[in-house]
Amino acid sequence: MTFRPLPLTADRRLDFGPAGGVMAILNVTPDSFSDGGRFATPRTAVEAGLRLADAGAAILDVGGESTRPRGAAYGDGAGEITVDEELARVLPVVEGLRAARPSIPISVDTRRVEVARRALDAGADVVNLVTGLDPPDGLLDLVAERGAAIVLNHMRGVPATTFEASLFGPDVVADVAADLARARRRALVAGLRPDRILVDPGLGFGKTPEQNFALLAGLALLAPEGVPIVVGASRKAFLGSLSGRPPAERLPESLAACAVAVERLRGRNPLLLRVHDVEETLRLVRVLVAAGPAAGP
Repeated sequence: MTFRPLPLTADRRLDFGPAGGVMAILNVTPDSFSDGGRFATPRTAVEAGLRLADAGAAILDVGGESTRPRGAAYGDGAGEITVDEELARVLPVVEGLRAARPSIPISVDTRRVEVARRALDAGADVVNLVTGLDPPDGLLDLVAERGAAIVLNHMRGVPATTFEASLFGPDVVADVAADLARARRRALVAGLRPDRILVDPGLGFGKTPEQNFALLAGLALLAPEGVPIVVGASRKAFLGSLSGRPPAERLPESLAACAVAVERLRGRNPLLLRVHDVEETLRLVRVLVAAGPAAGP
């Protein structure tokens, strides 16, 4: 089953492809865990984003604040920045991408209402909310009013507190599914269209490696059939727990996680794979599509 593209603002469409689309990570931060500091100027970030679009990314996810959580894997986590700092990082990139490529969907990775508003004004179509279980006042209303889409990421607490706030029962999949269901209902009450609410299990945020792998295996249990799901495993620490490799050397593990996501959700839920390595991920997905779905019992 191939899912129809999702209509977004200004006649743009988000294409999930035959087995999963790619959300390209475009961090314009100095301190993200894997690729912080890569882009010295907005121009270099825009050029990189256009290359990712040309490689086949379905959407570009622009982030100006690192959400690296505080915990054993990432130390003290990311520091706080001001709204003005985040705007200065994000807006020129969103504006540049939109001017250069009117048709490419753009999401803004932010937890601040003002940044979301200004990014939507600049041409973004989606708000990727890392604190999706606890949206700031007015954000859901803003997204509904603009006819935009939202990604509700699972994270109890905030990046600085998530490992302290996340106490799961014996069935982490059931716990995360219940949290996401409540977050989704809240967005529906705010007036968002059902097809414009995407959910993300929040791999790495307040979860142990074992819990992350359980969530990856249980993706099909996290949301009702047909609900779009975003899976962001790329280069994360729980993958490194298997190999001991640093983030930049976790491509094989990242591709394996993408393959699991595709096979668990194929034909059941529209899927976006949020990744750093766009071309390699798309090559993987093409092989999975060519091979066809797994045989039944």
